[in-house]
Amino acid sequence: MIEDGTVAGQGLTFLQTFTYFFVAPTVLFVVISFFAYITAKEVRAKSKRRSVNLTQIE
Repeated sequence: MIEDGTVAGQGLTFLQTFTYFFVAPTVLFVVISFFAYITAKEVRAKSKRRSVNLTQIE
């Protein structure tokens, strides 16, 4: 329903639609996943350095 006094703008082209709704979210997902992997990798590396001794309680 069009309200009084409003004019619809031009629609998006296929390339714009593809970029906004597929490329941009995919790139953001990959970048965020990369940073999450790198930070988790540092935490995993630190936890592997400590030896776990379960034969006694300190």
